Amino acid sequence: MDIQYIANIAAIIGAVSILTTLVFVIFEIRVNLRQFRSVKEISLHDVQNQFFLHWSQPENAELIVKARKDFPSLTEVEKFAFESYVELRIRFFIFGFNFIQDPKTKPFQISRIKHFFSADGTYLCYKNMLEDLRIPPLWSEVIDASIENKDPDTIFKIALKGH
Repeated sequence: MDIQYIANIAAIIGAVSILTTLVFVIFEIRVNLRQFRSVKEISLHDVQNQFFLHWSQPENAELIVKARKDFPSLTEVEKFAFESYVELRIRFFIFGFNFIQDPKTKPFQISRIKHFFSADGTYLCYKNMLEDLRIPPLWSEVIDASIENKDPDTIFKIALKGH
């Protein structure tokens, strides 16, 4: 065998091994990405559970009920607490769009947004926060489109344009 022939075989083997390694790395990255998404979703659900448990405690639930009925009558401390509650709920709504894979569930997410803002006090709180520039435009576009009964696909395009 001549040395050139052996060099060509070695180059082919080297190229095949590099290609095999590249395919393996791509596969591993995909697996890790799936695992990361699962962990991220589990973490979000855990945070949501803690959030809802906190706001379901009687003294916190009383504040929510009071604020939903008559936001202007709240004390400054109550307004601060309710605004924090509203902002976190908005964050959950917006971040929830990232996890929705099944098109059948889109209307449910939009319905939850509409229901949340259907209370006069909640809507007034949202509008005040919007005027104070405490709600990013992307979030308000999604909320307003949901309240206005826009097409679910349109709302999801709005929500996902920031990602």
